[in-house]
Amino acid sequence: MRARVLFLFVLPLLAADPLTEKVKEWRTKYEAGLKSDTGWLSVAGLYWLEEGANPAGTAASNKIVLPAGPAMAGTFERVRERVTWKPVNGPAKTLQSDKDGAKADLLTIDRLTLFVIYRNGKIGIRMRDPQAKMRREFHGTQWFPIRPQYSLTGQFKPYAQKKVVMVPDVTGNTLKLSLEPVIDEGQLFFVFKDKTAGKQTYGGGRMLYAPLPGPDNKVELEMNIAKNPPCAFTPYATCPIPTKRNVLNVAIEAGELVQPGH
Repeated sequence: MRARVLFLFVLPLLAADPLTEKVKEWRTKYEAGLKSDTGWLSVAGLYWLEEGANPAGTAASNKIVLPAGPAMAGTFERVRERVTWKPVNGPAKTLQSDKDGAKADLLTIDRLTLFVIYRNGKIGIRMRDPQAKMRREFHGTQWFPIRPQYSLTGQFKPYAQKKVVMVPDVTGNTLKLSLEPVIDEGQLFFVFKDKTAGKQTYGGGRMLYAPLPGPDNKVELEMNIAKNPPCAFTPYATCPIPTKRNVLNVAIEAGELVQPGH
């Protein structure tokens, strides 16, 4: 009688690299946000308001021509910084803008969502459309490989006195930002440009959030999650431009790559 011997090969399970898992999780959430109903891929219009009446609807005769809704939906009436929506049917309503971080009022017309934005004296109507071309044709984000050498620890050196720099945006406006430090959503916020810009990465630069410095003034910079600005996904965003101090003379081969066609 012949005996058969079975050999059981046990392959060790490779432990997931903590950095890789952390960055992949962040990138997954980031992409989901882009594709959501309120993500930048759904932003399909930006209409700067003139003083006075700004009729809106699908008819070509309107100052604001919408992709959905009635031929004449109503009129955005601008009086300096005050914007009032006067629908064809229904009562008028004054709309709160997003000035100074306020929550803008949302206006729904058919499938569209519209709201008032304030950009250094300019008043506009931004439009979200769930059927936006950019959203329909989006095939996912692209990234440099995750590299541990781009997980950096820096020393935060505050200015002795408050320093104000002039930061232009893509509309030609100039914004004042205090760099003591620049804080957004409870984090440090950087807009930078490096030698990969216009080649592997978006030509207008990229953005990075980092935790606030601790008691030792150390700052953790995870360049593997450096992301494109909204302007990489829609022409209807108003993105800040990197200041001269944030234009780097090196190539940061980490983070998000440029979207095809940009």
